[in-house]
Amino acid sequence: MNVPSKILASLCLIVPSMASAESRPEHMVYLRSIAPSIEQDIRYATAHNFTGHPLDGYEAPECLLSADAAKALARVQTALHAQGYGLKVFDCYRPTRAVADMGSFAKVPGDPTKVEFYPRVNKQDFWRLGYVARVSGHSKGSTVDLTLTGPSALPADTWTPAAKQVDCTAPYGQRWHDGALDMGTGFDCFDEPAHTDSSAINATANANRQRLTSAMAKEGFVGYSKEWWHFTWNGNPALNQVMDFPITPMELSSSHQLIIVTTKNWTDIQGTAQRYERHGQTFEKSGAPFAVVVGKSGLAWGKGLTVVEQRNGPIKHEGDGKAPAGIFKLGTAFGYDNSADTRLPYLPLTPTVECVDDSQSTRYNQLVDGATLAKDWNSSETMRRDDDMYRRGIFIEHNTPAAAGSGSCIFFHIWRGPTAPTLGCTAMDPADMARLFAWLDPRQMPLLVQLPEAEYAQLRERWGLAER
Repeated sequence: MNVPSKILASLCLIVPSMASAESRPEHMVYLRSIAPSIEQDIRYATAHNFTGHPLDGYEAPECLLSADAAKALARVQTALHAQGYGLKVFDCYRPTRAVADMGSFAKVPGDPTKVEFYPRVNKQDFWRLGYVARVSGHSKGSTVDLTLTGPSALPADTWTPAAKQVDCTAPYGQRWHDGALDMGTGFDCFDEPAHTDSSAINATANANRQRLTSAMAKEGFVGYSKEWWHFTWNGNPALNQVMDFPITPMELSSSHQLIIVTTKNWTDIQGTAQRYERHGQTFEKSGAPFAVVVGKSGLAWGKGLTVVEQRNGPIKHEGDGKAPAGIFKLGTAFGYDNSADTRLPYLPLTPTVECVDDSQSTRYNQLVDGATLAKDWNSSETMRRDDDMYRRGIFIEHNTPAAAGSGSCIFFHIWRGPTAPTLGCTAMDPADMARLFAWLDPRQMPLLVQLPEAEYAQLRERWGLAER
């Protein structure tokens, strides 16, 4: 978690100003851009952490580090791979607003995750015991929380709010399976066995800790006595300024084409779309705005590139008649013709192509050819229709990879008319669809940003989007 560089005499927490968003400094990079083979399980972007909620400032589950620290970590990964091991990160850069969020948690009633993360500790004692810092080294960009992976690791479980809580000091096979080797405890375990040199762990876990610590030390990472997972790279002591820019999707920072759709509010069925192209650090409009329609019940936060659990507004579910709000990649184009004027990958629709909306199927939220597969679904949508709605369309990567019940088969497609809503897609005039087909280029990493106007205005600066 955290190690303070100094124990502050003051009990004041740093509470960042939300009036103006801080920009990501040039020396801060996405770990995936440097070392894509390092696995990521960014816990504070989810509710599976000691607070029980996603922390403020974690707009996306991404690891960011200073460029030099990221390169050093990549060298650790290379060395471990040669031995048959690897790294998985739980946390990297942490905005100061997230540190303040941790502090707020200690002041409010309730212990939603005590059974798993701190069964024998009172949360008011986190600071005194050294498990949480009032000023975090994570906010300086060179501190990382991680673990060791390897061939004998149990497969990672998929966490849901319904998951049973198990004491983080329980035996390896009983506690939460994070996809890592036995390290003696789980991550964020506020207890004595989590101390780096604890004698309360078995020989296997002790050997795994030593292997991780040794590999990290060879590249200049220093551990912390209270937490076996916590390391700070000390290669550039000049980088000691705490930061508060939000963690946003890597794809958004590298996209050169955006389609931005806004509606008046969460329940409005009509919206406006505008294409944008990146020029340097800013986006500029491309072409004229055009009308679209969305779900018959409006919009709801969807499963895309951003964290949705901490936001105000509805959450999308299967069959709710809502189009997804958020940031989404664009997948394959499809249509009735054998070929199309588009640079996107293109799927000609035959009478046997279906989109599976049965959330119990292994093909849930996929376009499949039902004639070539053994069917394990009871519900799907036939894509070759008797009308023109799917004459041209584009798969919107909402809920990819699919989580059961979170919504499926979301497309751009041709509308029935400017006042006729969809069942959850975003539809438009055929001429506007043709222009999207010709304009979109997968090499430009195009994205869809779809939000009600008030949410767009609130998030625009934090996400680095253009003014509408």
